[in-house]
Amino acid sequence: MGNNSQIRKIFVLRRNSGQGGAEKSAERLASQLSRYYSVERMWAGNPYRGIVIPGSSGPPWWRSWRYTRHIDGLGLVRKGQLVLSLEYGPDCDIYRAGDGVHRLNVLRRYGKRKGWMLNPWHWFAPRQERKCLESAKVIVANSNLVERLLHTEYPHLAHKTTTIYNGFDPSIYKTTDRPRSQLREALGLPSDGLMLLLSGHSFVRKGLHHAITLLDRLVHDAGKEAFLVVAGKGDAGFVAEQIKKAGLTRRIHFLGSVSGIDRYYQAADFMVLPTREDPFSNACLEALACGCPVITSDQNGAAEILDETNGMVMGSRFDEADFVRAAGFICHFHENPRVVAGTVSHLTQADEILAYRNLIGRLFGASGG
Repeated sequence: MGNNSQIRKIFVLRRNSGQGGAEKSAERLASQLSRYYSVERMWAGNPYRGIVIPGSSGPPWWRSWRYTRHIDGLGLVRKGQLVLSLEYGPDCDIYRAGDGVHRLNVLRRYGKRKGWMLNPWHWFAPRQERKCLESAKVIVANSNLVERLLHTEYPHLAHKTTTIYNGFDPSIYKTTDRPRSQLREALGLPSDGLMLLLSGHSFVRKGLHHAITLLDRLVHDAGKEAFLVVAGKGDAGFVAEQIKKAGLTRRIHFLGSVSGIDRYYQAADFMVLPTREDPFSNACLEALACGCPVITSDQNGAAEILDETNGMVMGSRFDEADFVRAAGFICHFHENPRVVAGTVSHLTQADEILAYRNLIGRLFGASGG
C-alpha cells in the first residue's frame, strides 16, 4: 500500500456478500483498491468494531433499513476517509450505480401490471436509492446505458455522474490454443456442432426463452447442428413446454452453477444473453476476453462494447426480425477468437481500478501511491 496523507481508509459497502454480480464487483473493487489504500469491506453479518453489522435477515426492506441505519451511525463519511458504496441507502462519497435505477427496473419487469405494489421493497427501495445518490459526491455508472437512466430519473444529479466500465481478470479470462472439440470433451459436452452458451442466474430476466427461440431458428430454419448450454442457477420450469414443442430436449444442457466458467467461454461458439435488463453483464465481458463472441440485447450495458468483430445487439422487443438477424450473424461469423478477445483488451481490472484511483485523486487530491 502506498503512503497517502489524504485518504487513510476506504470503506466498500455492499450489504450482501454472495455470488451475485454486484457482490462480486464489491469484492473485486475492495481487493484491487487494497493494493493502494487501507480498505475495509462492510457487509451484513461481518463484525466491525466488535459489533456484527445488521441487515442479514428479515424481509428486504427491513434488511436494507437496518444496514443503512447502522452504517450511517458509524459516521464513516468524514475527513481522511472515503466511502465507496454499491448499496442503496447509506450515505457515501462515491456511489456505484451497478443495479441501474430501481423504479425503471420495476417498470421493465412488470409493465402495466400492478403486482409490484404488493411488495414493500418496491416502495422502499427508491427512497433508499435517492438518499445515497443525493449524498454522494460522484455517482459512477457501469455503462452509458445506466448513466442515461440516471439522467432520466434524477436530472438534478446529472452533473455528478460518470461512467467506469467493469474490468475482467486477464489471468483467468483469456483465449486458448486448444481446439474447441477437445475443450468440450473435457467438459462432457458434445464435441460437434455449434455451441451456444447462456451464463447467468435469474433465467427469466436473462432471456432463456429467447435463447431457446434462437436455437430453434438455427436448428429448424437454418438447418444447423447446434445445442445450448445453460450455466447458472434458476428455475427453468417456465420453458419446459417451449422446449418440448420445439423438439429441443436433447439439444439443451442445464448444468447449474459451475466452477471454472472460463473453460465454457473458451469452448462455446457464441455467448447468448438476450436479457430484459442488465446494467453491464460481467459474463459478456468475460466471454469476449476468452474469444467468445456475444449476442445480447440493447438493454444490456455490455452492448456498448460490441461491434461487428465481436458480437451482435438484438432489439429489446425480440421480434421475428431480431431472431432472423441473430441466426444470420451466427451462420456467417468467422472472426478469430484472438481478434474477439483483443476488442476488450483495454477493459481489464487494472484499467478499471486506475479509473477509480484517478477519480479519487480528482476528488480528494490523492492517488493512493
